[in-house]
This record gives sequence, C-alpha cells and structure tokens, in this order.
Amino acid sequence: MRRLVPDRELVRRRAAGEPLRSLAADYGVAHTTLARYFARPEVASQLRRQARALRAEQRAARRAERQVREQAKAQAALARARARLDARDQRLPLLRADLHSPNDHAAARAVADGGGLQAVIEATGLRTRKNVLTLIDPAILVRAFDNDAAARTSLAERARLRRLVPDRALVKRRAAGEPLRRLAPDYDVAHTTLSRWFARPEIARQLRANRRRRLPRSHQRSVIRSRSAV
Repeated sequence: MRRLVPDRELVRRRAAGEPLRSLAADYGVAHTTLARYFARPEVASQLRRQARALRAEQRAARRAERQVREQAKAQAALARARARLDARDQRLPLLRADLHSPNDHAAARAVADGGGLQAVIEATGLRTRKNVLTLIDPAILVRAFDNDAAARTSLAERARLRRLVPDRALVKRRAAGEPLRRLAPDYDVAHTTLSRWFARPEIARQLRANRRRRLPRSHQRSVIRSRSAV
C-alpha cells in the first residue's frame, strides 16, 4: 500500500503556495491524501509557522533586492555622467564594472544563460545569498532578479493551465493493466483525473477494444459465444 512519507520540504513547499496536485506527483500519492494530511492540527500548526517564516524571508529578500536595484541605478547614473566628461580627466572615479572580479564574470555568464540568483551562487561558489549580494556587481544581480521573476511567472502559468494531455500510449498502458497511480506522474496529473477520463463513455470503449485486442483469439471467441448465449 502506497502511503505518504512526509518530510520538512513538503511543509515548506506547501507553505510557499505550491499546489497539492504538483506535490502529490512528487510524493507518489493522491492530492486528496495530502489535503487530509495538511488538515491534521499538528501539521496545520507547522504549516502556519512555516508560512510566517517564509513571509519574513520574503520581506528580507525584497528589501535586499530594492537595495541592490538602487545601487545598480546609482552606478548607471555615474556611468552616464562619466561618459559626458573628458575621458582624460584623472579625477573620475572607477565604476563597479571597471573592478569586475572572476566571480563577477562567472555570475555574468550564468545570468546571460538565463540563470537567477541560485545559478549565480553555484557559478561563483560563494555559497550563500548574503555573499552574492555583497560581492557581485549589482547590475548583474538585477538581471538575475529579473530572470527569477520570469521563471516564477512561467511556473505559475504552467501550474494554472496544467491539464491532462492524453495520447494513444495512455490507453494502451491502461489496457495492459498499468495502475492509475503509476500513470499519473508520467502525465503530470492526479490519478483521480485519470480515473474520470477513463470513465468517459468514448474512452471506456477504446479501453475495452484495446483489452480485447490483447486477448488470445481463442479467448475472444469464447467471450463472443458467451455473450451471444446470453
């Protein structure tokens, strides 16, 4: 019997707003099983605490992002001002772009490839968000923030529009006896969605036809004779 095996990440992902159907596929259970689990008083209490902690983290992250964007804006203004002056003026201060380190270059490559803040952390080896915000050029970080925002929008859109997209193999696999819970993760839906789909009259007919084709001919003839006798 397949049962839910929860972990800390499950509560954190749900507190962050991830849909039950998306979580259910990753944990190999029905979304209704998760709904009952999160309704338990002790789990609901954990969920509220985790949600508060996540909101605090998000507020801190937004403050840090605003600071970085302000720094990048100030740097851009300085660059424009310097461009208007005589390039031979030795009193001009260096721009942050003039001081790029190997980590800045690695971060810029990660961002150019569409990466966000986590990609910058991995590319530079700086290990933490705080280190990246302190040591990497704000102009690069702004592009990383924008990439993260675009990725979140894309994920939300996919979650909102997720629907069953059946194909011929789905009916064949079910006709061969494959369980709904095993099919569901491959089609990115809940097993209850598949159950409703297979219950449609036209799909049920396809399923019966596929099952008959899989039977030996002798068995098919006996089935036909028994039906005609009735």
